[in-house]
Formats: sequence, C-alpha cells, structure tokens
Amino acid sequence: MFDTFRGLLILSIPMSHFTKMAGNQYGAMYLTGGFPEESLFGFVYITINVFVMQAFMFLSGYFSKKVDRAQETAFGTFMWPYLVFTVIYYFIRMFFMDGANLKLLTPPFALWFLFVLFFYRFFLKYMVKFNWLLPVSIMLYLLAGQVEEFGNLLALGRALSYFPFFLLGYYCSKERLAWFQGLRKKPLLLALLGIVLVGITFLLMHSDVKVGWYLLKQSVDNFSNMMWWEDTLMRILIFFVASGWIIFMVNIIPSKKSFISYIGMNTMPVYVFHLTLRYVVEFYGIYVGFISCLVVAWFAILSLIHKKHGHSAVYGVIIALSIIGFYLMYSSGILTPLYGLVPENIYLMYVLVYGGALICGVSFVAPFWVKLYDLLVTGPVKGSKLATWLQK
Repeated sequence: MFDTFRGLLILSIPMSHFTKMAGNQYGAMYLTGGFPEESLFGFVYITINVFVMQAFMFLSGYFSKKVDRAQETAFGTFMWPYLVFTVIYYFIRMFFMDGANLKLLTPPFALWFLFVLFFYRFFLKYMVKFNWLLPVSIMLYLLAGQVEEFGNLLALGRALSYFPFFLLGYYCSKERLAWFQGLRKKPLLLALLGIVLVGITFLLMHSDVKVGWYLLKQSVDNFSNMMWWEDTLMRILIFFVASGWIIFMVNIIPSKKSFISYIGMNTMPVYVFHLTLRYVVEFYGIYVGFISCLVVAWFAILSLIHKKHGHSAVYGVIIALSIIGFYLMYSSGILTPLYGLVPENIYLMYVLVYGGALICGVSFVAPFWVKLYDLLVTGPVKGSKLATWLQK
C-alpha cells in the first residue's frame, strides 16, 4: 500500500509541473494572460498541490521512526543526490536560460525536497526529545506565511510549512494508521469525505487565491491580493484538507503489488529527471515537450528489450546511435517551427500535457533511467564512500 501510495504521488509531480507550465502558456496565448484556474488545469494543479508534498512528507516521517538509522542514511539518501543534481541542473539551466547561478543554500526548483528531508531526518533524533515539538511545528507552519525572510534561502518557507506533516507521519503508529484505515469499512463516510475534498478543490478554483500560493514557499507579502489573516485561514484549511486526502488515500489504495507499487519503489529517477522535461515545456512549448517525453520512452523501451533478450553490445550500439540521432534531430532545426506553439483546442492540450506527464513518469522507472540515476549519484566519485567519510 505504501509503495502504491508513493507511486501515485510521484506520478502526480510531472503532472503538476507540466500543468503549471502549459497552463501559463495557454492562458498567455488564448485567455487573459493568467493561469486558467477555472479549468481542468486548475483542478489538477490545486488538487495536487494541496496534499501531494504533504503526503510525501507524512510517508517520509512514518518510515523515520528508527531515528539513528534515519540520521545515518540522511546524507547518502538525500544530501548527496541534492549536491550532485544541483550542480547538474546548474548546467541545464545555463542551457535553457541566461543568468543561471549556483547557490547550494538556495535549493533550485524541486530539489528543495531532498535538501529539506536531509535536515528533517538528520536532526530528528534530537528534535523529538522536545515534548512540544508537534504543536510548535504547527505554530511555525502558520508563522511561515507571515515572515518574509522565510523564503527560498535554505528552503525555509517550505521546510517550516511541511514539517508538521513529517512529524505527523513520525508520530503515527501502525495501530493509529490501522484505526484511520477503518474508514474503508464505512463506504458512505469514505465517499462523503472524497466528495467534500473534491468540493473544496472546486471552491478553491473559483477563489482569488493565486496558484503560486499553494507551493507554501513564500510569505503573504508576495501576494498582493491576500491579507495576513487570509493566509493564516488558508493554511489552517490546507492543513485539514491535506490530512483528509491522506486519510482518504490510505483507505482506497489496495495493498497488492502492481506496476504502480513498482514505480513507488523507484521514485528518485522520476523526481529528478522529469525536471529537465519541465524546462523543455517551459521554454520550448508543449509540442516539443511531448516529443521529448517520447524520446525518454524510447530509451526506456530499449532497456526493457535488453533486459529480456540481452545482447549488451547491440544494446550499447543502439543507445549510442539513438543519442546521436536525437541530437541531430534537435540541432537540425526540424523542431523549430513547433517552438512556443500551444494548441488552441483545450482538449488536445490536455492530451499532450497529461499524456506526456504519464509517459515520462512511467518511463523513468525503466532500467536505463534507474541505472543512469545510480551512475550519476554513486558512479564518478563513489558517492557512498564519500558519504561515509563525510559522516565520520
């Protein structure tokens, strides 16, 4: 069940990022210029961003109960990949945009998740000695929306905003979780909970809250249409909505092994690699973004064929030829006419956005991409040994 839960959560991350980029482009080209909240884009983006990262934090906390083990593995599991991919994405941002800079204390884009989890798990054994940790974390969660300095530096805005959910997972026992799962024996109440949660999303779609607020990374000072008390009330609402979604999901997700649970066991390649495709969608448009997702799928298919039939030499040659071929395709200018184009038909837009997001999410758990992630994290400098040395 936990693996399936993680699988569903990680598949929603590319959907969220593709939705935001494509929605901005569609709104700028065919609407009044803003993100189209009152559309499927708005429904998907708001639904994902009111609970997905909170659920990830809850699960991370739930599996951090062995605090010594959590501390021992924190660097190798989170900080080392963060350092590696922060450098990699520095060069990727240089390719896509001017003025890219390398600031290790200001986590770029979605890499904040790795940065924050390192500190959660490394210092957890010390923090849980404080009896009032959970209520204090909730107070800091509310305060984070009022203090402008709690922003991108050290990812403080998000670190404080998601910490209560990490602690809820840590303090949640197996018995308490089973108690929450008892709701599946009451299908009418479970259905009512789902209806209420979806209904809240529809209300938020038609509110004045900007979609950027749901990221919980900036204070209310950055949103000119919000008052301080509105931020506080919204944070209280989101706290309960996110908790409600977590309870709902643990009641409807099956415990059987499936392809989704396999994805949940390999979340890191999806999380870090899809960011490149997010940049493609942002700077080149959804058409080129969708084609890039198909390229990702091609390497995934090749690796699955190789896994079944072997022939490593042939596989290596085909991979090399594919890389050369796709490079020539992109550099030849054949895709240039598609740059920045957005389909006017909103339904075609949905197909490209969510079809591409699912394709890349599923493809990144194939052997090619999993092994590439392992190579980047542990290969060139033997990251595991370096982590051990640094911890000592």
